[in-house]
Amino acid sequence: MDTREGVTPSDPERKAALELIHQLREVVVRLELAAGEFARSTGLHATDVRALIRLLDAERAGVEATPTWLSQQLGMTSQATTAVIHRLEAAGHLERRRSPTDARSTHLAVTESAVALGWDFFGPLLDRLIAVTTPLTPTARTTITTYLTAITTATDPTST
Repeated sequence: MDTREGVTPSDPERKAALELIHQLREVVVRLELAAGEFARSTGLHATDVRALIRLLDAERAGVEATPTWLSQQLGMTSQATTAVIHRLEAAGHLERRRSPTDARSTHLAVTESAVALGWDFFGPLLDRLIAVTTPLTPTARTTITTYLTAITTATDPTST
């Protein structure tokens, strides 16, 4: 395949798929910019914000977040993850708790004050995203969810 063909494919289906992927990339970039602004406004490192997001995702999914789990989610060494945890604890955004399932293990939890801080910053953005999502039909939401799940799987470095 010609290099330019990869940029602008002649196959209409491939071209349409690439356009959708470019739109998705634009959304990712804009969300990253918002996360970066949140980091700057709160004095956090970008990695700290990613850690908070992953921890909140784990809580919503009912996953018990441990330091090892967080290290895997962030793709960082345990030492680097420990530094993130210490920074978040010092800022009052994270608590270490004894695991409810294993008393020898530490469970990480985002504090209520950190959640409130996140809502204060991201609330207006989330309201706008909800406003454009709510009118979608259940079938459209199912299609989008299926697509985003497949994209998530395809971008997982552990999937081949």
